Amino acid sequence: MQKIKISPSAGIQIFLVTVAAVLLFLTAFSRQVSLGQSFLQVMVDGEAIGAIAADTDVEQLFLQARRALAAEQTDRLCLKYDWNCETKQTAFTPLMTQRELLEEIKTVLREKQPGGRVQAYTVALEDFRATFATLEEVKVFLERVKQPSDGADAYGVCFRGEDLLMDGVMEAYLERRDAPGEQELSVNGGHFAGVAAWHGQMLHSPGGRESYQTGLLDLSFVEQVSVYRTYAKPGALSDMTNALIEVTKQKESNKIYEVESGDCLSVIALDYGTTVSELVKLNHMEDADTLREGQELIIAVPEPDLKLRLVMGEVYEEDYEKTPVIVKNDNWYTTKEVVLQEGSTGHRERNDVVIYENGFEVSRNLVQQTVMVESVAAVIERGTIKPPTYIKPLYGGRFSSGYGYRWGRLHKGVDYACSIGTTVFASSAGTVVQAGYNSGGYGNNVVISHPDGRMTRYAHNSKILVHVGQHVEQGQPIALSGNTGRSTGPHLHFEIYINGSPVNPLKYIQ
Repeated sequence: MQKIKISPSAGIQIFLVTVAAVLLFLTAFSRQVSLGQSFLQVMVDGEAIGAIAADTDVEQLFLQARRALAAEQTDRLCLKYDWNCETKQTAFTPLMTQRELLEEIKTVLREKQPGGRVQAYTVALEDFRATFATLEEVKVFLERVKQPSDGADAYGVCFRGEDLLMDGVMEAYLERRDAPGEQELSVNGGHFAGVAAWHGQMLHSPGGRESYQTGLLDLSFVEQVSVYRTYAKPGALSDMTNALIEVTKQKESNKIYEVESGDCLSVIALDYGTTVSELVKLNHMEDADTLREGQELIIAVPEPDLKLRLVMGEVYEEDYEKTPVIVKNDNWYTTKEVVLQEGSTGHRERNDVVIYENGFEVSRNLVQQTVMVESVAAVIERGTIKPPTYIKPLYGGRFSSGYGYRWGRLHKGVDYACSIGTTVFASSAGTVVQAGYNSGGYGNNVVISHPDGRMTRYAHNSKILVHVGQHVEQGQPIALSGNTGRSTGPHLHFEIYINGSPVNPLKYIQ
């Protein structure tokens, strides 16, 4: 076997490398350096302050540090910070002992104390913050917000939850200065504090003009106004004038409006201070005539961060009509009614309670009235039976011609272009009164009489599937479409008759 000679210098190098490896292993074993095992990187407010073994209870170290700092001072400890740990596996990372990390935490937290800052109070809304030196300044600030709506200065700013000031958040609200205590009144589902003058049955039984409620009846903040104690550098306190401008500045905010019966875009736009073109654009509408009851519209409404809710008492005169007296007739459809007695218009003075938010009326309730001329209610006899409904008489089909005059004559129905053999359905339940070829130009046509007295016609069919006298249900197949009679191409011609006269079917199809 060949012997390998090692020079003295090489031997020394090997010895040194071996010693270094042993020392590194011993150091890692004593948890002073990571050799690739998991450890915890401790972070305070996003900055790393040290690393420690993965099985360390870091939370306990933070608690110990807080207790130690609290024992160092006589007044209440106030610290604001966030801490977290990240698990890492980076080799050769120096690891702290628990005592070393505890001391580092104490050092970092000492820097988080208010030193150089002053106690202050922050007014917090959803998208607004303003910080003032004293609670009295907060009060003055909020008083200035409400002042334009309270010229008589009848309402003052109060704080709810002052006992929570050390550990929680207070709520600022408005209360009548002459109110003996906080009271609540429910108006149209809302609750309003401080309306001491409203009692008993005032909202339900008229008491004459002397008991009318007029002027500002209640004033409150719409948003919840939170106030909490903090610490701030003197230069970071808010300027009251600038904060007032910011919190009352109108900022565009999207609201949802549900369309009611009789609504039109021009009136909605006027009510919300916008334009029809803006509403059409914002809601991606094809035109301004596509509104339907229950539709939800997005409306861009300018609003400040802090809005005021005003409850006002208003008095005015108006003509009015009593609600008609309805006499039910179980043999008529609900679409039929007969006036048995004409009503008459009256005249009255009314006292309303009106709620405004950000200058917009949100509700109005009649609370008292003085009648000058009594209205007489009309008496109307009305049916109770729900009338039949009408559906499109085929699936698919391209709308190709509408109801109305063309080429000097009335087109009595609507046309749906479709391939020959498309199934035609009964638009509503009824009895077949015609089923055959019509020489007047309808070709193979079907006519159905319905219980409400209306009739429907289905023309130009290729095949008829029913016979005269047969009862059919809504949606039942009655024919196959075609191109018979006076027709310029395969289609279905559909008509609806009321009292023997043709009407536009599109007004009755659901």
